Amino acid sequence: MYFTILQFHDNTGSLAIHKVEKILRNKRVLKDVEKLSHHYQTSSLEAFHSLMLRFTPKNVVFPFMGMLCRQYLAVFHHNENANRKQATTSTGKAVYRVVFPRSKRGKSTARPVKTDATFKYVEDLLRLIFEEVVVDPSPFVEELKAIPIPMSIASQFERPSREETIARHVSRFSREAVESPHTGQPDQDTPSVSGLQHMKE
Repeated sequence: MYFTILQFHDNTGSLAIHKVEKILRNKRVLKDVEKLSHHYQTSSLEAFHSLMLRFTPKNVVFPFMGMLCRQYLAVFHHNENANRKQATTSTGKAVYRVVFPRSKRGKSTARPVKTDATFKYVEDLLRLIFEEVVVDPSPFVEELKAIPIPMSIASQFERPSREETIARHVSRFSREAVESPHTGQPDQDTPSVSGLQHMKE
């Protein structure tokens, strides 16, 4: 639309208009404009990834089924609390908090504070467990067994013996010690020859 307006005001097709049109139609510029759109923001996706790390932290090893169940819980929590409204005071005034983003280089900015998260999905899961699964677990067990569990990456390789691993480790460090050049510099904690002479004097 902007290109049509520019061409409408300058029917001669001047060189300046041509250069402006070329800049605005650049692929990188168009991609940046898409990211600026409210319909293509990545903040919600980043929030979901952060929530996923809270349920499945990277520094803990989970089996496949445990990881899958924790991811389901993260999805339940996200779907229930993704569209929380902004918190308000008793007088109906919107609540904000002041933050100092790294990108602002010391400048502050205000962010809306959302209402507290809810955990209704936990009540639904507990009702399902005690009112249906405990009463007749067979259909749930069958569905659980039907979930395909992929093989671990480590199982695809032949595991070496303990002695072989230790021998390879020792030989590698021995080879590095032989190949490393000797600096020839005296130890700083031990005085050099000139230092000894100076001490005698």
